[in-house]
Amino acid sequence: MSISHLVANNLEIPVSNIIQEVQTRYHEALNSVLKKARVLPLKAPIELIFNKLIKYFHQHHEEAENYVHPFPTRIFDQFLLIEMKSREHKVTTYNQREGIYMVRSPIQVSGTGNNVYTLQLNNKSCSCRKWQTYSLSCSHVLAVCRENGSRTDTYVPEIYSRQTYKKTYQANFHPVLSENFWRDVPFNLTFYPPNMKNERGRKQGKQFQREMVYRNPDFPPRYGRCRMLGHNRKNCNNPGPSNV
Repeated sequence: MSISHLVANNLEIPVSNIIQEVQTRYHEALNSVLKKARVLPLKAPIELIFNKLIKYFHQHHEEAENYVHPFPTRIFDQFLLIEMKSREHKVTTYNQREGIYMVRSPIQVSGTGNNVYTLQLNNKSCSCRKWQTYSLSCSHVLAVCRENGSRTDTYVPEIYSRQTYKKTYQANFHPVLSENFWRDVPFNLTFYPPNMKNERGRKQGKQFQREMVYRNPDFPPRYGRCRMLGHNRKNCNNPGPSNV
């Protein structure tokens, strides 16, 4: 999930917390990859990351070579859904020279819809904010393109193109030679085993603390047993709730 997506959907949360949340998710993703190798010597996680990276790049490069659409599969499928949704919109031209249009969404069975959006085609902005947030044309853009006869893929940025996707995964990797072929270095590396003590019981995996939890300052946390402010399991002497 991108930072722009979190900002668009969590406007009341500070941006610093959103950035910390993105970093936490990145750490959790990396931790899940190394979960089986993190207790092994340092060489094992490095080889695991390197081999997974080679496999990942090779897989996506082969997919990019076989694409028949102007966009990657995930972007193209999303583009088709947006295009189908745009067929139900009604477009009113306000100023074609400056690219200003009004787009009205259809009325849904539930009674929702019938919303009005202002689209500025020349400035690449829409009042729904999806175009600015994702840089991918929203349904209102496609509806306007159908109205004025312009190509719908004209307003899709280059980052979503098949060529960009292909260039991303065209990196070349080379096998790592055996230690017998390594060049000598002018210093010595001495490694000592870590001082570890095996404890009883089942080992618990470590989990990164999430800093995205946002609390309203008007409602401070309460202890779950007595519902009092400032109480916790150590200093609370109040009896728990009755089961009767």
